[in-house]
Amino acid sequence: MSHIATRRDFIRRTLKIGAVATAGVAGAAGVASLRPQPLFAETPKTFEWPWPYTKLDPEMGRKLGHDSYWSGKGCSYAGFHGIAGLLREAVGEPYTSLPSEIMIYGHGGGVGWGVLCGAINGPAALISLVCEKKVTDVLVSELFGWYTQTPLPTDLANQYGVEKKYGVNKFDQAIPACASGSPLCHVSSSTWCNENGEEITCLQRMERCARLTGDSVAHAIQLLNAHFDGTFKSTFVMPESTATCNSCHGANGEKVDALTKMNCLQCHEDHNKS
Repeated sequence: MSHIATRRDFIRRTLKIGAVATAGVAGAAGVASLRPQPLFAETPKTFEWPWPYTKLDPEMGRKLGHDSYWSGKGCSYAGFHGIAGLLREAVGEPYTSLPSEIMIYGHGGGVGWGVLCGAINGPAALISLVCEKKVTDVLVSELFGWYTQTPLPTDLANQYGVEKKYGVNKFDQAIPACASGSPLCHVSSSTWCNENGEEITCLQRMERCARLTGDSVAHAIQLLNAHFDGTFKSTFVMPESTATCNSCHGANGEKVDALTKMNCLQCHEDHNKS
């Protein structure tokens, strides 16, 4: 057999093998093309606002809010997670895809700026997720009003602490209650410190914040449960001094330079008095 003939046979065999392989690939592709194909790519499920809500146990929220304060992520995270964490278990999505860490910024009244207390900032954000604006306005205003006028921590929060019923027990004594008169972190904490002769950095003050965070979560859950049950009734009454100030400085007054529901006289002099 000549060298040329041998080479031709090699080329023919190579081309034959290549043709068979190509046919095999094409055949596989053809079979795959016969399988049912989706007309459109699957889209993630979305949830319209307001998000779903189901009745929750306020006491579970009180304990979760308290314990979450000690997570190192702050009071605003704890106030939000005290409700969102329960909704993740009770409802699932969309809450399972929403990290409570979105509220970390609110600690210390907003990364330490001392403005809106995180203990009510967190629950207020959750309320706005599950209620339309007009309902949110009412419920959040009620929550803020309750916070300003209620001596905190509550007796029940103190009882849990003394009896070590929290999951995290840093301090097992009753903490003196204090009505802040304001939703501001700075005013709330400083008023309590001044009344009790304590420093802002002490363990007792931090445990007070943990307990009142749990209190705020529990109260927010009570407001939500009542709203969805159709039994909610507002109990907050604006302080008389604030109403007097608004009569002049509010929308219907002569100066029209203020918009507030807080107790004005905590920071401003009463210039109505001679």
